[in-house]
Amino acid sequence: MPSQPRSRCCRRFRGSGQDGAKPKLKFPETPLILAGAIGGPFCIFLLTPLRNAITLASQDPDSSALELYGAVFRGGFSNGWTGGTAPLIPSCPQWCVMGPLFHVLSAISGTVIAVFMSSMCETFITFGSQALNAQMAFNLEMELAGSDLRAPLFNKFQPVGPGATWNYVRNIVALSGIRIFSRPCQTFLAKVTGGALPQALQTFLGDFTASMGAALCSAPLNQCFNYAITNPEYIYSNSTSERLGMLVAFLSRSYFSYGPNGEFLGLTGTLLRDMGMRCAYMATLYTLFGCIERSAQALWRRCHAK
Repeated sequence: MPSQPRSRCCRRFRGSGQDGAKPKLKFPETPLILAGAIGGPFCIFLLTPLRNAITLASQDPDSSALELYGAVFRGGFSNGWTGGTAPLIPSCPQWCVMGPLFHVLSAISGTVIAVFMSSMCETFITFGSQALNAQMAFNLEMELAGSDLRAPLFNKFQPVGPGATWNYVRNIVALSGIRIFSRPCQTFLAKVTGGALPQALQTFLGDFTASMGAALCSAPLNQCFNYAITNPEYIYSNSTSERLGMLVAFLSRSYFSYGPNGEFLGLTGTLLRDMGMRCAYMATLYTLFGCIERSAQALWRRCHAK
């Protein structure tokens, strides 16, 4: 009796390709690894003053963005880079996770799952160092202001702790910009301009626009993280509900305006301030890293073409 042809469903279960072949695991290219290992730490250290200003903003809802940037450099220009060396060592694997590892995971599981998995790895690698950077900047500002308030210092290799959940969710939203929404932004720009933009400029603008959107959405999450790691009461609390109540109160007094009778009046200017500062940092960081990543690939191809 002749055998029946296999259905498409059977072939689909046997592999991900149309002929049932399994997807091949492709090791990331050398320029992607170099961009992550060298370009990532460079970006992180260079933008330390912007990051430190955002940290101070989480405990200061009244100062303007310019005042916060000025506070970062109070006591000397080098003070702007306080704590900037703490993330340097972890930032090497961090950007390898966000770059080469992301591309590997994306080829296996798809872009969205790769973003979630890469963000989790990023959190485990950088939570302690980012917390320490923020705590050192906060403590220096308290010292210069004559306050006795101090945040306890975390170990820079600490994988999780108070505020780690907000760090993880923030990382998901932030990474989604350049990895998920950049391509749709580039497609939209191509349609609007009728393809008149050079490809390099179109890619740059797509990265920048997507990073701006991700920065806006992740700004409150980032401030929840900064508040959590610089507030001793939050850090030492063993109650999840108590910590959640602190964050709700923090968001409420920072971003919502109320009347004399407790009636809701609207959003405060602090929300716009924090979003603007987050955009200045994230859009610059991810766009700069995207340029480094593409430049490394272009230079590598040019060198090997000779």
